Amino acid sequence: MVGVDLRKACEETIAHLLRTPVQFRRERTRGQGDELKYRLLAGDSKAHVCVQLRNRFRPSELPQLIAQYADGCEHRMLFTDYITSSLAEQLRARGIWFADALGNAFMEIPGSLLLHTTGNRPERTPAPAGQHFSAPGGKILHYLLKHGPRIQATYRDIRGAIGVSIDKVGKLVRELEQSGSLRMRGSGDYEILNGDRLLALWAEAYRAKLMPMLLLGQYAAAPNLDFEALIQEAVRILDGQVVVGGEVAADVLTQHLRPQQLCLYVPEDRAADIRRSLKLAPSGSGTVELCNLYSLDIASERHVHGAAIADPAFVYAELMAGGDDRLAETALRLRQEFLSWTL
Repeated sequence: MVGVDLRKACEETIAHLLRTPVQFRRERTRGQGDELKYRLLAGDSKAHVCVQLRNRFRPSELPQLIAQYADGCEHRMLFTDYITSSLAEQLRARGIWFADALGNAFMEIPGSLLLHTTGNRPERTPAPAGQHFSAPGGKILHYLLKHGPRIQATYRDIRGAIGVSIDKVGKLVRELEQSGSLRMRGSGDYEILNGDRLLALWAEAYRAKLMPMLLLGQYAAAPNLDFEALIQEAVRILDGQVVVGGEVAADVLTQHLRPQQLCLYVPEDRAADIRRSLKLAPSGSGTVELCNLYSLDIASERHVHGAAIADPAFVYAELMAGGDDRLAETALRLRQEFLSWTL
């Protein structure tokens, strides 16, 4: 459920729960339809409500949601498909109203209005539909975002860079064109029209499909080896064929994070060599992750301790998949500094 359908479902939830003479009227729609403005009428009192429309909203998106509300909003509100009880409490604690397609809602004006309904749950959450929701689709979305907003590349160029079939590239490009997110300006010439949506699709595909496929293992390192020593040794063994992602890359980009995990992207057929040389022991609570370096296109031009770090669009998805406030705040800063064209 996206766009107009999601908006209507949330409006119906509010209309069902509000009692007359209270009215909730949409005033205007701005941008791509994700930002809405309403007027709440209750007797002689009037209030303006700024609404953000988000499909499959996750708690890690809260810092970005808050940052995207327009200045001067009397009340902030979220429309989405489903609000869990835990997320409902987080939104209430931040003073953000909400409504979802299942009948959950919260609106409060002390002394004038209280609407609070939670606990309605879906029977089953359907998987997102579309070409993007797959490991190959995620790789293509990352390529577009890294080289966007204007991309000069043929289908063959994209296949050569990330190893995805031309058929898959074509299907996803056509899907993005039909949704109004991407425009073809000429042969091998594309422009991203809705960077916010593409970034959300990429983060979703990375978390659910690409990340589980890339993870080779989680390990504990020897106590006498810090992250710097581990990176330098990996660079020596692999002759530079290693990319640093995750928290270490985020710290290099934003200088706003004290890394607690090290993520190394290495060729899958060299992972055993790296484990032996770095003396890594399998551990579910280890601080080192090895992931498959499926393409050098994930690397940026920046380096740390001799290794390239992943590009900002890739690191953004890694942080958003982490799920905690510390990483979510850093993801917002990274987006503002390096991916501002998606805002």
